[in-house]
Amino acid sequence: MHRRGRARGAPHRRGRGPLLPRAADREALRGHVTVRVTFIGSGNAFADGGRSHACIHVSAPGVSLLLDCGGSALPAIQREIDPEAIDAIAISHLHGDHFGGIPYLVVEQHFARRTAPLAIAGPRALAERLRVAESALYPDFFRKTKVGFPVAQTVLGASEVELGGALVSALPVIHVAESDPHGLRVRVGDKLVAYSGDATWSQELSRVAKGADIFICDASFFDTDDPSHISYRTLMSHRAELDCKRIVLTHLGAETLARIGELELEHAVDGSVFEVG
Repeated sequence: MHRRGRARGAPHRRGRGPLLPRAADREALRGHVTVRVTFIGSGNAFADGGRSHACIHVSAPGVSLLLDCGGSALPAIQREIDPEAIDAIAISHLHGDHFGGIPYLVVEQHFARRTAPLAIAGPRALAERLRVAESALYPDFFRKTKVGFPVAQTVLGASEVELGGALVSALPVIHVAESDPHGLRVRVGDKLVAYSGDATWSQELSRVAKGADIFICDASFFDTDDPSHISYRTLMSHRAELDCKRIVLTHLGAETLARIGELELEHAVDGSVFEVG
């Protein structure tokens, strides 16, 4: 791999106002704050509807965190935000449309001459899976090159850890067992963002959503029951069990997209921005 380093600060993003500051302002961890949730990618594994793989940016003063970073995420990230502004990535589970974009992001940021640390957190086997992916995709780079910025990895669990300026925890959900699936809870000041990852209905989902200001939920199917993904109809039948203020649907598959006009809940498209204030 040969590439000249591009100039730092090269434009990567739409005109959406100034970048939020890096996660140095720890005051964001407490008190009233407005949180911005940007759906960089809202699609499923098959990119139905031409949507990018799962990738959600959570930001606030002192907070810049990705929830998932799927295989096609990098060009979508570049359309929405400056990749260098990303301080951390939290991964929900070990399927390529949720973590496969990390090697591309790391390579791009190396050649962009990034020096700021990048924190990556997720299921226990994430570090091993990343090593395998890196070896398969760019063995020349990852075996011979010292990445120009620190990359720290940690395991997420039920106890909150500070990540990207937020407090993040992970609770098990029901999906494909080999992917070690978890829902994510992201606390920023007095706001709570919850994310199902990929999941079918279970009481675990209600625990992920409990108390959330916004619950981002898988809607791969409209009314087809699936052992790995919740349908919109099933979600609606359990709406009363979800103790959250707001639900936004993502991971939309072809069946859901074909009936999108029938949805009674908010739903994301690539580039959607939701503010929680």
